[in-house]
Amino acid sequence: MWGFADYAAALSARRVGAVRTAFGMQATGLVSFAIALFAFGGWPALEPDEVPYALALGVLGVVSITALYRALALGPVAVVAPVVASYVAVTVLLVVVFLGERLTGPQLAAATLTFVGVVLTSTDGRRLRATLGRPVPGVRIGLIATVGFGLWGAVFAAATRAYPWPAMILLLRMTSVVVVGVFVLARGFDLRAFRDRRALALATAVGVLDTFANALFALGIGSGYASITATGSGAYPIIPAVLGVVALGERPAPNQYLGIVVLVCGLAALGALS
Repeated sequence: MWGFADYAAALSARRVGAVRTAFGMQATGLVSFAIALFAFGGWPALEPDEVPYALALGVLGVVSITALYRALALGPVAVVAPVVASYVAVTVLLVVVFLGERLTGPQLAAATLTFVGVVLTSTDGRRLRATLGRPVPGVRIGLIATVGFGLWGAVFAAATRAYPWPAMILLLRMTSVVVVGVFVLARGFDLRAFRDRRALALATAVGVLDTFANALFALGIGSGYASITATGSGAYPIIPAVLGVVALGERPAPNQYLGIVVLVCGLAALGALS
């Protein structure tokens, strides 16, 4: 779902800009999730102890997404994307160290294979070769996104193990809307762009898909290893790659085809071993 959300976010950012997309995504995600909770009678009881987790997740999420969009605007996707995709390694390391998870040898091998597939799928080797030996703008900001997403995954794993995941998603969405909203007001961004139905539809799609992905991520953590779930979630680059070919007529590099094969094999192994 994060793959579909990223693809829709890229289209939205081209239409209304990254900041407006971020605000629209958080706002529509909050509204849609609140409606779903009311509709299914699952409105959670909110506790004061959940607020620090929600604040950390909200701030980390907004900073990471902003850094990602900025890095992609400054530098070539072929270099920035694999840097950001390596957030999975940060999450797994933090989960192993702080949550005490231990992977078996075969599980570690499958996770490593999946990670290699993620990097290959998100890297265009043709453009990467063209940038070798030259300073590449956007990489440093991309590293901020990498660390931010890695921390977010680990904090989310800890939070959803300590408290019900519907409450955490609801609170983190509230926090994110406030953080982005304050920035939008302070900088005077005009939100009338969302009067355009296509722009509003794209922002809504991003918000719904991203929130649904968070829910699936939480369910995965609750059903097994957070480290394995985090590794599997890193497979999202395969979705934009396929959609780029089907919808935009893009031609992936040969290494990206190999990456898709490696990624699928790694995910199949993780599924069999988890």
